[in-house]
Amino acid sequence: MSMEKFPSHIEDIANKIISIEGRATVYQAAERMLVNKIGCIIITENEVPVGIVTKSDLLSRVIIADKDPKTTEIRSIMSTPLITIPKEKPILDAIREIRSKKISRLVVTDKGKPIGLVSETDLIKAVQYASLSSFKSLLKP
Repeated sequence: MSMEKFPSHIEDIANKIISIEGRATVYQAAERMLVNKIGCIIITENEVPVGIVTKSDLLSRVIIADKDPKTTEIRSIMSTPLITIPKEKPILDAIREIRSKKISRLVVTDKGKPIGLVSETDLIKAVQYASLSSFKSLLKP
């Protein structure tokens, strides 16, 4: 079976989006990330997703930059624009997008509207699962 024929699409592995308004403080965003056990948060302006902040951003753009997390607005450290992928795209397309753009996450969209988030780790796990499933079927008599 060709690697290009994964049965899964991006929507099958997308995670729920957790977001916060851009005017919130870095502290509030970090707290929401901790409570939800997530590695990134989507930043919105008037409920429209406009950027993303990762744990790495918190370290490099706040802690190392010696900014006060209780007074710094989260929108001031976000990465923008969001890099998106339609939900019906194959997993391999998402892997190519992440690698070519040198990013670790993609926002999954349905007709242009954000509906989920997928990380490089999610994609690798999906590929591993699909590979193991294919191998397992080859071992059956």
